[in-house]
Amino acid sequence: MKETLLTVVSILGTISTILFAYIAFKRNDKSDVRNNAKSEGALLSDIGYIKSSIDRMESKLDKQESNYQSLLTRVIKVEENYNSLNKILDSHINKT
Repeated sequence: MKETLLTVVSILGTISTILFAYIAFKRNDKSDVRNNAKSEGALLSDIGYIKSSIDRMESKLDKQESNYQSLLTRVIKVEENYNSLNKILDSHINKT
């Protein structure tokens, strides 16, 4: 009888140990998922911020490129007018 009781207590102890281990695993698993979700959300937020910053920089760079092209066109026209004016002045100087 004493041995039977000892066997039952041992079996119940083993089952309760397994049950407690399973419950702790489930609790930690939920906590790990929550922590991973927070980390992943922060990472995605940071990536979104970096992407928007790059988009703003690209927009500013495009605007600078446009301004540069406009300035280059104006300089070319000034050079053409300068050369044209020099030719006219040279022809007038040579006539006199």
